[in-house]
Amino acid sequence: MAKRSKTKKILLILLSFFLVAALVVAYLYYTADEPPIEVIDQARQELSNAEQAEAKRYAPVELAQAMALYDSARNEWQLQNKKYFFLRKFDKVRTLAMAAIDSARTALTSSLEQKSGLHQDLAKKMKTIESRLRTFEKKYAKLPLKKSIRDNYTNAHLRYVEAEQAYLRAAYQEAGINLDEALRLITLANKASTAYLEDYFKASGQWQSWASETIAWSKKNKAWVFIADKYAHECYLYKNGTLKHTFKIEMGSNWIGPKLYKGDLATPEGKYQISKKKSGVLTKYYKALLINYPNEQDKARYNDNLRNGLIPHKGIGNLIEIHGGGGKGVNWTDGCIALTNEEMDIIYSVLPSGTPVTIVGSLRKLNELSN
Repeated sequence: MAKRSKTKKILLILLSFFLVAALVVAYLYYTADEPPIEVIDQARQELSNAEQAEAKRYAPVELAQAMALYDSARNEWQLQNKKYFFLRKFDKVRTLAMAAIDSARTALTSSLEQKSGLHQDLAKKMKTIESRLRTFEKKYAKLPLKKSIRDNYTNAHLRYVEAEQAYLRAAYQEAGINLDEALRLITLANKASTAYLEDYFKASGQWQSWASETIAWSKKNKAWVFIADKYAHECYLYKNGTLKHTFKIEMGSNWIGPKLYKGDLATPEGKYQISKKKSGVLTKYYKALLINYPNEQDKARYNDNLRNGLIPHKGIGNLIEIHGGGGKGVNWTDGCIALTNEEMDIIYSVLPSGTPVTIVGSLRKLNELSN
């Protein structure tokens, strides 16, 4: 009996021990620090939000800091998971994860601000380039410019279109690169075109004198005269010093500047006279008025340029006419002045041989045209 009682006592003690142990384990389990799953998930989501806002491009420092904090939180979590559950402490994990959340939000905000600022800067630059493209198209596109100038304009326009498409896709970095190149090219094109015109208009004073002298001669002699304004693409018929007719004209494709040699496709500039009237089989352009190009000034300039090696040995050229067949809307002649057949009927009927013909670059100064 004593032995059985002793066994029961031992069993009770063991049972009590295991019960107490179970209670302790249960207590430790239920009071153990819970892993911060929600905080980690939130940090991951905030990082994803920042990445979708292109923080890697627009806020790389802030995003890198957020990712480093997130990785540290994950590493600390793994370190704590290696311990017995009742020894695990996740305070540091929470602290790192919360810091990652704050940094990710900062990266998101910074990225959005950077994109917004860049968006505005690009929009402003696009307006500037668009304005400069329009300036070129309005002031210079119809001029016989060098190929390099036209190429700069064309490439600037292409870059602008590419930038506009990138801008609409919110690819602001790509848009910025294209806009910078477009701005550089259109600036070069406009500067070169402006210099080209300024050089041409250095003869403006001479042109004004020629026109004034011609109109004064018309008034004094009570006669008709013909004046052509190349830049305006117009001609004016005066009688007795009074303007009677204004017509649009078409010229050689290389119309800016005086005619220098045969085949340069330039329309001459100077004071001439009608030397012969042609009609019927004598001309292929309906009706024509041959002028006495080259005059003495043309010959002197040609010889000087030839001596200085500025022009090829092609001859000075001749057979410059005011003729019909015009109305095409482009400069297409080899150097002549073309009008419609109907307008040539009027001109042919009123201008006799010997009529003064004055051809100038422009009757207005460059600053007047610009304004």
